[in-house]
This record gives sequence, structure tokens and C-alpha cells, in this order.
Amino acid sequence: MFRSLTLLSISILVLINCRTGSHDIDDSIHIRLKRDPERIHPLIFPNPVAREVYQYIFLPLADYNPETLELNPVLLKSMPASTKIDTGIYAGGIRYRMELIDDAKWDDGSPVTGYDYLFTVKAVRIPLTNAARYRENMQHIKDVIVDSQNPKNFDVIFDRDYLLALETAVTFELYPRYFYDPQYLTEKLQISELNEKSPDEISKDSSIVKFAESFNGNDFSRIRISGCGPYTFSNWETEQYITLVKKENYWGSEQKKPNFMNGPDRIIFHIIPDDVNALAQLKEGNIDIMNEMTGNDFEELKNDPVYKDRFNFFTPSLMKMYIINLNNRDIRLTDRNVRKALAHLVNVDAIIENVEGGHGNRTAGPVHPSKKTYNRELSYPDYSEDIARQLLDAAEWKDTDGNGIRDKKINNKKTELELDIYISGQELGKRLALMLQESGNKCGVKFNIIEKEFKLIRADHLKKRDYHLVPTVISQDLNLWDDLSGRWHSRNDTPEGANDLSYRNPKCDALIDSISVSSDERLRMELYKQVQKVINEDQPAIFLYAPTEKIVINRKWEATATVKRPGYMANTFKLISDGATVGK
Repeated sequence: MFRSLTLLSISILVLINCRTGSHDIDDSIHIRLKRDPERIHPLIFPNPVAREVYQYIFLPLADYNPETLELNPVLLKSMPASTKIDTGIYAGGIRYRMELIDDAKWDDGSPVTGYDYLFTVKAVRIPLTNAARYRENMQHIKDVIVDSQNPKNFDVIFDRDYLLALETAVTFELYPRYFYDPQYLTEKLQISELNEKSPDEISKDSSIVKFAESFNGNDFSRIRISGCGPYTFSNWETEQYITLVKKENYWGSEQKKPNFMNGPDRIIFHIIPDDVNALAQLKEGNIDIMNEMTGNDFEELKNDPVYKDRFNFFTPSLMKMYIINLNNRDIRLTDRNVRKALAHLVNVDAIIENVEGGHGNRTAGPVHPSKKTYNRELSYPDYSEDIARQLLDAAEWKDTDGNGIRDKKINNKKTELELDIYISGQELGKRLALMLQESGNKCGVKFNIIEKEFKLIRADHLKKRDYHLVPTVISQDLNLWDDLSGRWHSRNDTPEGANDLSYRNPKCDALIDSISVSSDERLRMELYKQVQKVINEDQPAIFLYAPTEKIVINRKWEATATVKRPGYMANTFKLISDGATVGK
């Protein structure tokens, strides 16, 4: 803890010394991050922790309003309507006419145009870039046509009308072409080529290879980062802090929309993995915002007479769910009965009560339980060691040598039911691992708990499918319909794909494909419920619960909470003039 406190003190001193504000009040806002976000590169790394930072640097064409939760224009003058295309080379598709707001500018003062949008789509669609998750979403974009007379206007053409066409077109973060492709290496590349050529053909173009290497590189992820949002990236000390600085004379200040606001002079993210240390820093006033708190810590602080009046306490419902990834490719976990048995070894209700202070809702599938599209007929696997034993017996795992661990002959080789569970050191992961280890011992399953940094778990195990169990989180957007293809379709069972469970079911694939092209909402709802049922029955993961976020904010800030991730927008906060000593 002493090392963390020292680093924090040094970082704060450095930041105060480098302030350029014209007034004496330090209205830097200090936010705790649970772990280092690894990269600040939305298209390459749309990670929930990274999102807490990059939401203030990058802007999309449209976003969900934090109060109304409706999809509203941000960089657009108005939300576009789709137009069917009946003739010409795009016949059968749909068109969206986009009109960018006139004042939108990049950090060098140049205007945000349709050419930046075109570049961003190309950067995603180039198969050599590490943007696989977005690439799946954008596969139906047929072309982007920029108005040469007025580059603020452009058309986005889709090959067909489908479920999330509008959201696909407007909700990804826009990148400045001049900054991320200064040599204009992608200039001559046409989207039609990306639609028609194979990855091998595209990789023969040395210019595109050079661009992809640069775009994927560390330079654009940790050193040089630029967008048209209200804050600019300043500096990053790995595992210590990240600093964003308010843009002076920001063009968006007059827009009166949450995304453009820049209240605090600086937003400083302090990377403090340890909950005890983070809570101590919150109480001392070194941290202004702390989210993802444990239920016990949240309730104790809320009821503590010393601190309860120094903070505001918020519990918005966020669009995320906790699950335990199961490696469906591993020989021990290919049998559905084994996966179901493991699910019965987790007492989810006890976790919600003891870790979350009762703030959470059980879920039994891949859709957030608060959404209308959630299949409420799904059943939860109740905690039951007896049922787990029965399922393992049915899967023919027996303890043949009396050593307390079930075994089975696979490929003529005796294999024990010994499973590794990788955790990153957070309390929830530790609790889940210990619970599984204890209940597993009673049922003949040996769990080895291995603690590593999550970025190493991702790189060394999830991407390589070299694991058995990993507790993780699914984050979803506020749209009614979710694209389930990323995590649950077999075509995304690739090193860069989101299907890191290696889940493969042809029926599930067919249902997801049908959902994406269905224009009949009633049919789509039925298909949506069916695919959730298939996934629920297969148990490719252990679905746990959707937490209610627990956020504590120092009362020296005029602040609000929102369902929109991560539960608050720090750029909208205002320092209360007489609150400089609150929290000390």
C-alpha cells in the first residue's frame, strides 16, 4: 500500500505542477480505475475499462442520451432515415444520408468530414488491422460516398436492410484521417476492394500492410491519441495514472449536449487495483469517484456517520453482466453435462447477497435481464452439489482410483477432471474461484486457482483458448436488439474474434443469421428468444447476474448518475465553489 500511496502522491504533485489553468482552484477530477486499460484505441480495443477513458477523447456520430437513453445525434445535424435502393449497382440495399454539424473540428483545426468517416470504415474493414469485433458489425457496409462539393455530407450504403444497420452506421467512434494515416496509405483503397478481395490479396499491398502495422501499434494506443471529443490525451504512466486535459476554446462547447461538455480542467484516472487502497484514497479525498464497489464497502460507507455526508451514493442499473467463460474446445468441457454440472456448483444468490449487498439480478443467458428482448422463460441452474454429481455421473466421469478426483478415458488416455480457473485478483473473481474450489472438492472436481493480470489472461489464455474457466464481464449497449454474433457465432471463434469460449452450434448460428436480416419485429423477437434458449440449454458459459452499479462521488462535485456506461459522465460534472475541502 505504501508504494501505491507514494506513486499517487507523486502523480498528483506532477499533475498540479503542470497545470495551465488561469485560476487558483484545482478543478481536476480524480477517478479510480480498477486496472490499467492497456490501450486507448476504441476500434482496436473496445474494452470496458478503456471506454471509461476514451469516451472523453473520441465521439461517434450518435450516442445514447444519458437521461432519456434515446439514440440522439452527436456529430450529426439530425438522425438519418433509411432509403431503399431499387436501381443501380446498389439495388436491394439501403442508404443513409449523413450531414455532419458545421463546427466539428479535429485537434489541428481541420474540419471533421465524410472522408474521416470513410477512413474509419476502411481502417476497420482492412483484415490486417486488429479490429475484428467492429469488422463483424460493419460487414454489410457496401460503400461510403462522400459529397465532393460538401464533404460534410456523405451516404452510407448497406447491402441490405438488417437489424442493427442504423446503430452500426452511427455509434462507432470517428477517427481523424490526417492523424492516424498521415501518409494517406489508405487513400486509393476502395471499400469495394475490401468487399471483393480476400485477406491474402489485400496483404500483398505493401502500403496497406504498412498502414495496418502502424494502426495496430503501441504508438497509437498509448503515446499519440487524438479525437474530436472535449478532452485531449495528455500522459499515461503505466499502472499509475492517465491524464486528460480540457480543450481550450473547444468548438463543441456551444452545442449544449452531454458529449461535448468539459467541466473539469483535468480528468485524472488513478489505476488502483486493490479495493482496500482505493477506498482509503476515497476517504482521504485523493479520489473523487469510485465505481464497481463491493456491496459491503458501499453499504458501510453509506451508513458511516463520518463519511456518509461527504459523498453522494448512486446505484444505476448498468448494461453489463458477469459470467464465467468456459473453454468449450477443451476435452474436459466439450460435454454439455459437465458444463451444466459446473454451473450448479456456483451459489449465485449468495454471491449477489454477500458481494453486491443484494444489488444484482440473476440472468440465464446472453441478453441483459432488464431488456424487453430477454427470454424470461429461461431457467437458472440452482446451486446443488447433488445435481452436479448426477450430471457428472451421466457424463461418465468417475473416481476410478479413489484419489477424490473424477477421471475418464479420453482418446485411450486417463484424464482427470482437473480444471484451471484464471482470476485477475478482483474480489468477485476470488470469491467465485474459492466457491468452485470448495464445492468442486465435494463432487470430485479439482480446481486450480491461478491469479494473473487480466491483460495476460486475455493474451495468453483467452485468445489462445488455453484455459478452462475465466470469470469475465459482458457489456452491452442500450439498444433494444443486441448483435449476438460476436460472442456466440462460430465464425468469430478466431484469435481476434469475440467468441473466446469457442462455442459452436449450427442451430445457434442459423438463428443469429436469421435475426440479422429479419424486418418483422414479431418474428425477430421469436428468433431472439429461441437463440437464448439454445444457448441456455448448451451452457457454453456460467451466466451469473447483472449487477447494479455502486458509485460513490465526492460532494464537492455537482454530479449525476446514468444507466449509460460506466454509470457517470465526469465531463458533465461541476465543481461546487465552496466544496474544495469536502471529503478531507
